[in-house]
Amino acid sequence: MRITDQTIKKLIAQSKNSINEDGEQIKYKYHSLGNNLWLRVSTAKMSATWLYRTCVKDNSKKNGYRLGYHTIGKYPVISLKKAGEIADDLYEKFKIGENPLLVEPEKVVVLKDIWDKWFNAAPLSNNYRIKCEGMFKNHFQKHANTPLNKLSDKIAWQTIIQPILDAGHKNQARHVLQKLKQIARFAKSTYLIDFSLFESMKIPEEYRTKRERNRTMEEAELKIFLKALEASYLDNTIDITAHHLLKLILLLGTRKCELALLTWDKYDANEKTIFLTETKNTDNLIIKLPPQAICLLEDMRQIKSSEYIFHSMQKPKNHICIRSILYFLQKITTRANIKNLTVHDLRRTFASRLTTLRFRLELIEKALNHRLQGTAKHYQHDQMLEERHEMLVEWANYLDELLLSK
Repeated sequence: MRITDQTIKKLIAQSKNSINEDGEQIKYKYHSLGNNLWLRVSTAKMSATWLYRTCVKDNSKKNGYRLGYHTIGKYPVISLKKAGEIADDLYEKFKIGENPLLVEPEKVVVLKDIWDKWFNAAPLSNNYRIKCEGMFKNHFQKHANTPLNKLSDKIAWQTIIQPILDAGHKNQARHVLQKLKQIARFAKSTYLIDFSLFESMKIPEEYRTKRERNRTMEEAELKIFLKALEASYLDNTIDITAHHLLKLILLLGTRKCELALLTWDKYDANEKTIFLTETKNTDNLIIKLPPQAICLLEDMRQIKSSEYIFHSMQKPKNHICIRSILYFLQKITTRANIKNLTVHDLRRTFASRLTTLRFRLELIEKALNHRLQGTAKHYQHDQMLEERHEMLVEWANYLDELLLSK
């Protein structure tokens, strides 16, 4: 039978108000035109649509095949000739084993996907990578395979942030929330997702803790601390690793993590320097050591048991645990009756006392490994190694005088 436009119009007319055996109106009437091309007619609207019928193997079906229809377009927008050409093209492709109608399901992006992408792309120090891995394991792992479009702000708050707050760790909750927002922004900017996540989340004021960040020790208090530090070491209240590390933080003004992760290959005994690479701002720093600092490092060499200078006494192959540093500091401050002193306050004391001793601010900032601000950052690229060394020698002698004074 030759199919023409007149044939199509006749089929549409015949389909009007078609009823089934039970006398009920049929919603659609289907007409086969050959080569798997079908015409579907709406019996109520009298509109027609071109369909291409597919037949693919499916062992879950009784006859081993699954039938389906693919919409080509509406008639007469798609003419009979054009519909036939499309059907013939599809027929030929199916004959050679292709399935042009098969649409790959859109990949579901889960939390682990965007975390891995961010983690591999971000320029993180080794120390910070370890911290991030711990954060994921402790707080995000439960949602590792949760699709991002199903991880609402409410769910993230109730299952990730609120439990941390309930445990009393307010600052930790803030850091975790910041990381959630960071990886979500990364996912959107790299087109892993096309919607925003977690941006409206914030820690309520009631949960926020206000900490003074300007705690330093004046000369009298610093003297008391130094005597308590030495006394605690002499009577074995603290071990050699904790004593030498705390003393070195005070001598050099370094961060606790920078020293805790310091390895022997970064210490040059001939040049009398250490080379800091695991720094907060990722800027490496060479420090030419005063004699007092060299003595401490040579003491540690006598008990060398791993690649780390300041190793754990319980696990000699590992570096000293940061929490144990805080534990030992508390023993010293309790002995000295000094209140609210943190390890970082030793670094602040280093800076404030050097200012009192009238050393230049940019020299102190370089010793602290702070990045210079304003126009100075564009012009000041000198390491000021010798000047810093002279300052550290004078500072170390000043601490010795305090310790020996009555």
